[in-house]
Amino acid sequence: MLIRIVPIGKVEEGVLSSVKEGLESALGIRCRLGQAVDLPVEAYNRWRRQFDAEKVIDRICSAVGVIDRDLPVLGITGEDIYYDGLNFVFGLEDPAGFCLVSIARLRPEFYGERPNFDRLVQRSVKEALHEIGHYLGLSHCRSPECVMSFSACVEDIDRKKTEFCSNCRVRMATKGINI
Repeated sequence: MLIRIVPIGKVEEGVLSSVKEGLESALGIRCRLGQAVDLPVEAYNRWRRQFDAEKVIDRICSAVGVIDRDLPVLGITGEDIYYDGLNFVFGLEDPAGFCLVSIARLRPEFYGERPNFDRLVQRSVKEALHEIGHYLGLSHCRSPECVMSFSACVEDIDRKKTEFCSNCRVRMATKGINI
């Protein structure tokens, strides 16, 4: 399997290359960095000051050509995103093979802390793995340290490991995916 990583808007090259390396290491797969795509203006909600994740995915899917379920796309944006009925989301997966991760709320400075690139990268890799896990058919896990556990806040992400628990590995193995 090959995962295409597409920056959506401005995203630091260091974050992109670190997520690429993290995915390749954790999943034993290849990733390819794609060309940046502009955020769709129509997805911006000026009252919320956020982008509607569903509209971003719809627009970007057509722009990057998600046509092969065996070639998933991981979009990474620096903008804050939300999903219907939620104040925000760290990421979202679309059944068509497109995953979206926002690093806006993964930045320590979002919470009034000093910038910390290593922490940003760790959080970004965990959320990328989480969304790819959904793409691979996994649901949220009850184990708080599993990368597939639900994250309501950034502290939940910090508690996770950058790996799937044994139960999630077994679930993937039953689908022919061994990591």
